[in-house]
Amino acid sequence: MASQKRRAFYILSLFAISIYISRKKEEELFLIAGRNRKTLQILLSKFATSAGAAYFITYTGFAYKYGAGVFAILLGSILGYLIFAFWAAPKIAKNSKEGKFYTMGHFVKDRLGSEKLRIVVDIVSSVILFLWLVVGIIGGGKIISDFGLLSYNSSVMVTSLVVLGYLLLAGYHAVLITDVIQSAIILFLLCIITGEIVSTSTFADLSSLLRGKVDMATVSGFFIYGIFSIFSFSDRYQLCYAAKSEKDLKLGMSLPLIPILMMAYFLFLIGIYTAKQTPNLDEALVFIWALKHFLSPSLLPLAIVLFFAGIMSSADTSIYAIASHYAFLREDPHISFIAKIKKSTVYLVVLLTLAAIAFPDIIKVSVFAAIVSLLLTFPMIYLISGGRDPSRFLASFVTSFVGMIIGLMVLGVKPSALIGVVIVGPVGLLYSSKQDEASPAEISNTED
Repeated sequence: MASQKRRAFYILSLFAISIYISRKKEEELFLIAGRNRKTLQILLSKFATSAGAAYFITYTGFAYKYGAGVFAILLGSILGYLIFAFWAAPKIAKNSKEGKFYTMGHFVKDRLGSEKLRIVVDIVSSVILFLWLVVGIIGGGKIISDFGLLSYNSSVMVTSLVVLGYLLLAGYHAVLITDVIQSAIILFLLCIITGEIVSTSTFADLSSLLRGKVDMATVSGFFIYGIFSIFSFSDRYQLCYAAKSEKDLKLGMSLPLIPILMMAYFLFLIGIYTAKQTPNLDEALVFIWALKHFLSPSLLPLAIVLFFAGIMSSADTSIYAIASHYAFLREDPHISFIAKIKKSTVYLVVLLTLAAIAFPDIIKVSVFAAIVSLLLTFPMIYLISGGRDPSRFLASFVTSFVGMIIGLMVLGVKPSALIGVVIVGPVGLLYSSKQDEASPAEISNTED
């Protein structure tokens, strides 16, 4: 009963905040949060996006299975975040205000002048986020249903409807404001829960479990995902467009490393603690098992609030990013972009709910999503570094797709399959078309 009251209070609070901020009707506030977000909002939104319920499940599962091997993800993420924050983000944001960028494809069109490639990138980036969105909703549904609060299908539908409600009220502005609250809740409650679970073990006990059975191919896959995936996520580009200044952008995109590393360490402790206490579990069940068997009953209501915060913090950002990308695929002077985004948000939530119900295997879906996430990495790095040849951009995307297929066919749906994209993907950048590249003067005019 207590957990239901806390959950209801949390949901009502999100709606109250969304109603309050929706009083301002400016189009730019709804579409891209007014392009004036300061460091703290960008930081907490970036953290909240990474702190989904699926992350709780998959990261503890990987820690349980691979031990210290999962640190490869963290090392890759540190490098990826810093490169993106201090090198890529300022270049992405440079013309975004004057050019009115709202989607990842708008940046591509600004660099290449190709409407067709803008559409391709918006579609592919939306597919990538959709896969991660399904992973997040699956994770939340499994956790809530395993605690007996709702059935899996019901928890998926309730979560989707709550996110839909406050997105329809205030759009991207609601995403950033609610992320500030949700990220604080996630980190605070995760500290309490982790401390409670591992309090009976000494550091020596836990450190003895660091040597998990992991091969170098899997470690390489973890590292590759950590460093390269950020370049394919359209919600990161929207955060770049929403920043007030370059300083806010650099700090807002790099400082999330601190809470993300803290969260990852807490989840790692839960994973190896559970491995010490209960071997031979299905890795998809590790996080839920730990909470049900090792957490004090008095803290379970707090855990439920944590789950809802985790589900919604990642889901709202991805849903808005996909809906806005779809809305900008075709311009219709008779329908406002806000109306199109709201309409596509409704369709997306329905599709998301059906997908989460149809594909409940969170580990398989998350690994597949990670592999697909690299499809745009090398084409986007090419653009950010000053490339201007549409044919070379497209060739890199095609070879990345071929590398993904080869990796999946040879290695299966495993983290090591990411190696296929990294080996084959950059080959497309060697392609040279008859179209001249932009002159050095033209390139310098669009870069820092």
